[in-house]
Parts: sequence; structure tokens; C-alpha cells
Amino acid sequence: MFNVTLIKGDNQYAAAGYFSNADDYYAKEAPGEWQGIGAELLGLEGPIDQKELARLFDGKLPNGERMAKTFDKETGSRRMGLDLTFSAPKSVSMQALIAGDKDVMAAHDRAVTKSMEEVERLAQTRLKVNGKTMLERSGNLVIGKFRHEMSRAKDPQMHTHAVVMNMTRRSDGKWRALRNDDIYKIQPQVDAMYKGILAQELRALGYEIRVLDNQGNFELAHISRDQIEAFSSRSKVIEDALAKDGKTRADATPLEKQIIAMATRPRKDERDRHLVKEYWVTKARELGIDFGARSHLDNREYAPRKGSPAEYSLPEGITPGQAVVQYAINHLTEREQVVGENDLRTVALRRAVGLATPDQVNEEIKRLVKQGTLIESPPTYRMPNGDLDSPVLSPAGWRAHLQELKGWSEKQARQYVDKAIKRGSLEPAEKRYTTQKALKREKAILAIERTGRGQVTPLMTKEQVAKALEGSTLSAGQYQAVEVIVSTNNRFVGIQGDAGTGKTYSVDRAVKLIDSVNAAMASRDSQPGSGYRVVALAPYGNQVTALKNEGLDAHTLASFFHTKNKGLDAKTIVILDEAGVVGARQMERLMREIEQSGARLIQLGDTKQTEAIEAGKPFAQLQQNGMQTARIKEIQRQKDPELKLAVQHAAEGKPTKSLDHLKHVEELRTATERHQAIVRDYMALTPDQRKEVLIVAGTNKDRKEINQMARQALGLLGKGKQFETLNRVDSTDAERRYAPSYKQGMIIQPEKDYKRAGLVRGELYVVDQALPGNVLVVKDRSGNRYEFNPRQATKLSVYKLEKPELSVGDLIRINRQDPKLDLTNGDRMRVVSIEGGVVQLASLKEINGQPERTVSLPTNKPLHLEHAYSATVHSAQGLTNDRVMISLNTKSRTTSQNLWYVAISRARHEARVYADSIKGLPAAIAKRYDKTTALSLQQERERQRRESIQPRNVADGQALERKQRTRLEGPSSGHPRM
Repeated sequence: MFNVTLIKGDNQYAAAGYFSNADDYYAKEAPGEWQGIGAELLGLEGPIDQKELARLFDGKLPNGERMAKTFDKETGSRRMGLDLTFSAPKSVSMQALIAGDKDVMAAHDRAVTKSMEEVERLAQTRLKVNGKTMLERSGNLVIGKFRHEMSRAKDPQMHTHAVVMNMTRRSDGKWRALRNDDIYKIQPQVDAMYKGILAQELRALGYEIRVLDNQGNFELAHISRDQIEAFSSRSKVIEDALAKDGKTRADATPLEKQIIAMATRPRKDERDRHLVKEYWVTKARELGIDFGARSHLDNREYAPRKGSPAEYSLPEGITPGQAVVQYAINHLTEREQVVGENDLRTVALRRAVGLATPDQVNEEIKRLVKQGTLIESPPTYRMPNGDLDSPVLSPAGWRAHLQELKGWSEKQARQYVDKAIKRGSLEPAEKRYTTQKALKREKAILAIERTGRGQVTPLMTKEQVAKALEGSTLSAGQYQAVEVIVSTNNRFVGIQGDAGTGKTYSVDRAVKLIDSVNAAMASRDSQPGSGYRVVALAPYGNQVTALKNEGLDAHTLASFFHTKNKGLDAKTIVILDEAGVVGARQMERLMREIEQSGARLIQLGDTKQTEAIEAGKPFAQLQQNGMQTARIKEIQRQKDPELKLAVQHAAEGKPTKSLDHLKHVEELRTATERHQAIVRDYMALTPDQRKEVLIVAGTNKDRKEINQMARQALGLLGKGKQFETLNRVDSTDAERRYAPSYKQGMIIQPEKDYKRAGLVRGELYVVDQALPGNVLVVKDRSGNRYEFNPRQATKLSVYKLEKPELSVGDLIRINRQDPKLDLTNGDRMRVVSIEGGVVQLASLKEINGQPERTVSLPTNKPLHLEHAYSATVHSAQGLTNDRVMISLNTKSRTTSQNLWYVAISRARHEARVYADSIKGLPAAIAKRYDKTTALSLQQERERQRRESIQPRNVADGQALERKQRTRLEGPSSGHPRM
């Protein structure tokens, strides 16, 4: 484990004492040592002197120079340095400290040293030239390393504090404060690197490792999970460890009593170490731990066995480096078409633990870039002091930005940008990558749409539409949408509608016109049933329910794909609702099926709302590429004039103006205070009013806390029974194919039979552990054990088992489709009975005071449901309620312009906001986290390439432009080569 902590305060002597004397009796055997080019430049070598360390914390250099003090912005405390702490896995600490294996200790030291060499390359400092802040990559650090061996709970915990002084030497020879932004950015990468290097070092010593998860955590294979847990009191005192063994102070041995006394004593002395060591050894023997011949406890002959990549069940013909980088690409590109270098390296390094070295990972990424499988972005730059939302632009982008901002000529802008990059007032931004696969998919989507232009016969002429809609109350945008649906000659069209503008109502009117066309055909041809068929699709279950309520034949996109006989033909019109949240993979598949069958596709959505969870944003790309699109802007949903203005401003991308028109914005600093206020206001409403309230939470953690508070306020807490429920684990396909991704206690549900593994479709299995060779061990409810490779059983749903209380009156949400019971993922219902081994649910919609329908769920197996008093923004999209209450944390990445727009636009009459900071709210809701497309990255590369090729004349320039456009978008008709 690795973490970074800022060392701040005004007492440099206390800080120095903490590291050099934290375990004062270790200093004799393992004194601190210096590392870093900066330390060498200052002549620091040998054991670390505590007084010298304190002087450095105070900014006093050995040469007598004194550095200016710097201060933390939030607290005002002086910044003295950074504490980068590397903690070895528990079993590694046990092998080193209990068994006394000095080689293991040295392996940990080497892993820390190599990781800090990587950190040192990132050292930066600021300098000012003519009032302009610039950055210099100094590449040198002053690092003091202190290895400690014990946790505060007196467990063996080998960890090293790599203390980075707040200083680095610039190229002009001056020592200045360290800019540590990049060090913070790569924390996960350094963590993965340390674990990977340590695992390689241990395997070289002959130890086998057991990979625990997809984060790169591991343990030594010969020490069991139970044995490790016996030495993992963590922050607890020794009494808790004794309680595990059923012991108390009364029946503890004299040695154990000494340990208890020492655990509660504020100071340690020289005797403590020997007592603790004796306790560890005794405990290890009681647990039957076999440390092997390296242990000073056992001198039996020991023959180390070095592991090989074959143990990790790699596909034939693939190297470890190739395997781990491909895993990272598959994992990341499921959600994003373009991925950052830090994320790519981090995921690959985590997967590489015990398998590939950091150098092999780097070489494989370079190889893929060279062969073109990975497409690397051209260099981009940002301002050194810019926040996360400041522009990240190519040199050409910065020139255009400055020309527009300052009115400069192209020559002036070029000179300025070139100079800014050279001197560091524009710093390089992180590299980004996309794949050929992603690029081809986006090109294919655009090409399929272009090919479909002018390929179908309009159902009605515009004149016929005008006559049919004469006297209607449709808005101008709604009218245009209906006209596009029924009078287009294009196979693919879009309806871009702001939230609450009546997109579904427009579709309903279009369907009525289609019905009239069918009736005319039937009377003319005397062939009933030969007309056009309308099929509606949507990504989420609650959206499907809304479409069904409009009388449409509606299905989720996933269930549509799984249907073998879809019945698509030239007389089928497919309506895709919420097209903005459909990713590129699903959109390409749907469009290909539409094209091959001769059907038509109408896409409805809003590109300003939440984007697809999967990679890509094809609905936006299709519009940008010229797909015929009707636009609806006239808001219908909001009945309160001020709320309507707020939503209009949000739709226009003006969130700050939007905020000005909300009547209730309340500041509550902590999440719990916000949630209490929300539940208070919720309870102040009448029961009928509560039925039309939507509570939006930023995270799942917030959602669960609000649910619990609401249940308590309603008097439902403690009034029901606990039931086992299943909640889907958010995982990618790459993770589901990798056995260590599955944690003990997770539930898997096969979506098809796997006879070789003995897994049955629909049955539930509990994850026990992952074994070498990518083998996953699961058990059924009878305790029968099954072993299989998840790479060969890919259709698995993964859940977390929970045991919530369900009481009569509870509001719940269905979270898995069940066609047999006609339950859709996202359906909201109420609990009406929990007796007789059955949970009975009733729909919220009533007819004559009675629920429209009831459903009985047997409780002999876990239920696919959860409390539904609160919802995240993704599950809220598509819902409409009278009132919306929104919990916002301005510091959270989930708070954005998209979330704000979706959340406030759900309400008809009132939107209430409960935020941690009213002052910070405007900036928080102005942030956008738009997905980047593969084509946009490729276009950046092409622009850079064009800059390097200066055409001799205008004609040459135009020809070059046409050539580049063809390369990017494919031919004007037909499909790009795949």
C-alpha cells in the first residue's frame, strides 16, 4: 500500500523526531538513509542525523543557504515536505520480521528505492520571468527514508516513510520549493509499481505469491488468509486480537498481559521490541505457520521454486507484457474511447503484479504505438497554474485561442506559443491514447448514417403532415420532430430535445400519423396488418416503462439484442429513446441491424444530459456529422416560471444564471447534515405529496444514507425483517474475465449453462477465492465447490450480497429484469406484505384507489431490489416528479453541469438544492466532463500533420484538406474499410 501525506506545521523538530524516532529502537539496526540526486548535490550521505533533518524541514541547507517558506493554501500551515509511505503486504512483513528473512527486507527496500527513482523524475519547481510563472522539470529530490517495522496495534508491519523535502535545485543552481502536483497525480501508479517490483523481487527469491484483487494487492502463497488475519489488528489494540482467540485479560498468559500493557503505554522503550518479537514468534507457532528454511525458526532444507508466466494461464503466444497492457486497454476502453497515459500505465501495472515488470509494460505500450494499434495524441499543453477545467490545447489550439482572445495575428500567436512551450509557461499535458478499433467503430457509425440518406420512402409528404396537424397545440420544435419522423427519406434521423420539452409526446403524435397511414394502406390494399410497425427501445428499464405507458411496444436495448427473431424489415420503424446515453458499441450494432433489415431508426435524446456509461457519444457525433435532426427547445414540463427559467439557462449551458432562479438553496457543510435537512423537508410534506418527490444524491454512499434516514423518519426502521438482496457490482468485461477481480463473498449468476464448469444458468454461486492460473473458486448454496476459468465463462452477472430490512410501506426499486413477472430494471414499487416467505409488492400507480398490479417475490433466494427513497442522477434521468431535492458536494467529481441540468429538470414545480458550499456551487456546476472521441484525437493528429506540411499554393492546400477529410471520415458513401 502507498499513500502521500503533506508534512506541515511549525515544529520542524517534532516532525524530524516523528520519522527518526517513531520506532526509536529500530534506529540502531535500520537508521534512516538518504536518496536522491538532490541529496547528493547537498552532500548528504550515510545515516540520517535528526538535527540535520530538522534543519532541512526548516529550509536550512547544509551550505548555509536558507529557503523561503511556503504555506498550505487551506490551513495556512508551513509546508515542510511530503511523506510517501510504502507498506509491505502483511505476509511479507511476517516473513521478514517474524521469520527474520533479511532478503525479504532487502527486497522491500529495493522496491521502495526503485519507486522513488520514478517519483524523482517528476520533480518540478516554479520560476518567474518578467512576472510570468513558468515550470521547470528539475528532476532532483532530497529524500530521507525511514523503515519501521510495527503498526500501532503492535502487529508486524514493515513500512518505509520516504520523506521528500520541500526543495529541489533548478538549472540555474538555486534551491526552490517543490511543486508536487505531478507526484499526487500518479499515486495509484507508484502504488502499483511498488507492488509489482516487490512481487518480482520475491519471486526471484523463490517465493510464490497469491494475487488478491485487480488492484495489485498480493500475499505470499505459503501463509494462509486466516494466519494473516491473526496478525492484522490494524488500528485495534491487542485486546481485540486476544478476543479473536476467545481470551481476556483474566486468562491471558503473562507474555500476553505484557503486550496489552505495552499497547496502552504512550511511550516505548528498548524492552518493547523483544517482548513484541517473542509474542509474534509464539503466536506464529500456535498458528502452525511454516515460514520455510529461510526462517530462523526452522532450519529444514528449503528448495525455492521460481514461478513462471504459465502459472498465470496466459493465452498461447502472448508475452506477460502484452497480456497486462491488453487487459488495461480492454478494461479502460469499455468506458472511454480515449484514455490517459496515467490510467493506462496504472491499470497495466496492477495487472502485472507477479507477472511483468514496469519496464516490460512501458516497452509494450511503445510497441503498440509504433505499430499503430494504439494511437497517441499529439502533444498538448496547459497553463501551470490552471485548474482541472483550464484549456488543454495543442500548439495550434493555443494559437487560435490567443488570436481570438487577444486579437493577435497568426505570426504573433505562433511566436508567443513557441516561446511559452520552450520556457515552461505552458506545460505538457498528459498523453492520451485511443485504439484503431475505437476509431473504426466511430467511422463506421458515421458512414452507415451517411449511406442511409435518401434511401427510404417518406410515409407522408410535408403537405400531408401540415394538413393532418392543422390546429394542433404542438410547439414549433415538436411539429418539426413529427414532420421529420414521418416525412423523411433518410434511414436515420434524430430528435434533439431539451429536458421536459415533450419529445415523447411528439413521438406519440407521429405514431398516430403512422397509424393513419396504415389505415389508408389497409383500406386501399384490403390487406390488414401490412402497414408499418413501431418498436420503441431505451437503455434503462424505467425509460421503457414510460414508453409502455404511452402505449408503445417498448423493450430495453439489451433485451432487444438478445431476441433472436426481431422481425425487422422495411416496414419497421425503431424509436430509440435516451439515445444520448447509448455508447458506440451498442449504437454500431443497432445501426448495422437497422441497415441490413431495411428498417428505419429515430433517435431521441439530449446531448447535454448524462452521457453513456460505455465508451463513445455517437448521438452527438451523428448530429455533428450532419444527420437530419429536429430540435425541440420549448420547455413544457416546468409549471413554475422561475424554475422554468432555471432549466432554460441550464439547457443553454449557463448554470450560474440557472442557480439565480432557484428559490431554495441551502448550505450545510457535511453530507449527514444535508441528508438530515432533506429528510426533514421530505417529512414536512403530506403522504400524497411525498409520492411525487425525487431525491437525487451524488453518490451511492449518499443515496444509501438518505434511504436509511428516510426509513427512520417514516417509522419503518426496526418494524420489518431482514432479507438477502443482490446489488450489481460495477465491473468491466475485462475485470469479469480476471479471477482476482472477484472478492470473497461476491455472488455470481451465470446467464447461460457452463457444463464443463458445472455452472447452471440463473443459479447463484458465492465466490470463495482466486487461485493461480486464473482459477475462480465458487460454492453453491449447498456448499458444493466449483473451479473454473472466468475467461472461458464470460456471461456472468456479478452481485454484492446485502441484508437490508424491508418493512410494509417501504419504497423499493427493482434492479434486475424479470420477464416472467413483467418486472423491469428501474421499476419503483411499494412493499405491502412480508409474511409467509413472500415479499409482496404493489405498483405506485393506482386505479380507483387500488394498486394497478401486485407482485409476489419468494424469499427462499436473494431478491433483486433496493430501497428507493433516493436515486443517483443516472437512474433519475427519464423520471418526472412534482418536487426534486438535490444533495450536492461541490468538491465531488460527480458534481457537474450535466448532473445539475438533469437533476433540476426532473421537477415540475420545485427544485431544492442542499450544498456543502454556496460560494463554491457556481464553479462546481459549471464543470463539464465530456467524453472524448477517437475521431477528435485523430483529427488533432491530422491538424498537427498538416501544420508540418506547408502547401505551396491555395490549390495544393485545398487538395490536402480534401485528402485529410477523406482519411478521417471515410468515403462520402459506403463503409470505411474495417
